[in-house]
Amino acid sequence: MPRVEHDLDMENHWRNQFILASEERMLGRTTELQQALRARQIVRVARGVYRHAAAMTGDPERRADDEFVARVRAAQVREPEPLVFAGMAAAALWELPIVGRWPERVTVATAPDTGGRSNSHLARTYAGHPAPTVELNGLRVTSLARTVVDVARGETMERAVAMMDAALHGQTAGFGRSARSAVARAEVEHELEVLGPIAGSAKARGILSFSDARSGSTGESCSRVGIWRLGLPRPVLQQAFYDDRGKIGVVDFWWPDFGLIGEFDGRGKYLKEEYTHGRTAAEVVFEEKAREDRLRALGPTMVRWDWPVALNLRALEAKLRGAGLR
Repeated sequence: MPRVEHDLDMENHWRNQFILASEERMLGRTTELQQALRARQIVRVARGVYRHAAAMTGDPERRADDEFVARVRAAQVREPEPLVFAGMAAAALWELPIVGRWPERVTVATAPDTGGRSNSHLARTYAGHPAPTVELNGLRVTSLARTVVDVARGETMERAVAMMDAALHGQTAGFGRSARSAVARAEVEHELEVLGPIAGSAKARGILSFSDARSGSTGESCSRVGIWRLGLPRPVLQQAFYDDRGKIGVVDFWWPDFGLIGEFDGRGKYLKEEYTHGRTAAEVVFEEKAREDRLRALGPTMVRWDWPVALNLRALEAKLRGAGLR
């Protein structure tokens, strides 16, 4: 069996994570492969492709992303020719946030005359061929602008807005994430112009118009879509507040006509190091309470909600209307 590399090496050289059953058979190591599978040293990723268990993430909140990226990579491991990953597969490789679940099949961009067909593990798309591509960690992927256009054309508004917001916002490296430069709105508009009036293009233009680089999280993006679906007033995003002691902070949503501040609270805000910066959950809660007291002292009403409310229109409406939004 191939030696398991150090975790960092496995991330930088991701092909070391995978084992092809066909290659193991050629080397006469089928028995060892089966033994490693039974011992859970390896896991099946796709038909004929296995992955070292040591390469899997230990972060439960990143597990779904990790497993889907592994399926994307496994698709290339199986194929003799380079694939061009598109749609949701490209979105995962660009580390865009998912709302809901990743799809079962991996989307690849293909020329119409290649003869390739979709199957149980690959979904082929021919729209706008050839698509602009870049290389990410040894894989060919549609450009970030093209990726978010394709997602916007075919996915739900919640999913498309969350990914478009994230692409426009950009991403800094750290906490298991890679750096990603923000895509310019003009780049996305150019991709829409190149594609022309194909299926979903009008929807994608609407998604782009609605999206906002100021959105601070996936939960905020989904909440904003819910607010729009409910026909409620559009909020100001990332509004800074000050008192006589200086800057209090920046809030997620602000409705000045109603004197209402809205805050989306995800679990990570109190538990993940990227947000807590070494503080305990109790310390974060205490500091949030002090921050909220200073904001309320200025006069605004405050309302908070979490994921179950953000994803439930009736609950979100009750929460916001109950706080005075009309």
